[in-house]
Amino acid sequence: MLLEVIDETLRYSLGDKTVEIFYNYLERRGFSLESVPQNPKPFFDELRTVLEVEGQRFHTVSPLGIVSLLERTIIEILCRKIHVEFEEKGPIIFSEWVEKLRKAHTLKLSKIKSFRKAEVKV
Repeated sequence: MLLEVIDETLRYSLGDKTVEIFYNYLERRGFSLESVPQNPKPFFDELRTVLEVEGQRFHTVSPLGIVSLLERTIIEILCRKIHVEFEEKGPIIFSEWVEKLRKAHTLKLSKIKSFRKAEVKV
C-alpha cells in the first residue's frame, strides 16, 4: 500500500514523465523500490538530490521542503486509507510514521482476523 501511495502522490505532484525518469535513475543506480517500505530514507534522499538542480531551488521551494511536503502528503493519505487520525502539526519524521502506521494496520488486521474466527465459532 505504501508503494502505491508514494507512486500516486509523486505522479500527481510531479507528473508521470518526471516520475518515470526518476524511477529509471534509481534503477540505473541499482536501487530497488521494493526496499522503500522497510527503509524509506534512501528513496527520499535520492528524490531530494534529483530535485536540486545545481544548487537551484525548484519553484522557489528547496528540495528539502518539497520532499517534506510529499512525505507528509503520503502519510496523510495512508492514514485515511487505514482509518488512523493524523493531526500532526509541523514537520514529521517519515520513517517513524511509516512504522507507526505499519503497527496500527497490523493490529487492525489481527483484530479483524480474531473477530472473524470468533464469528465462525458462534
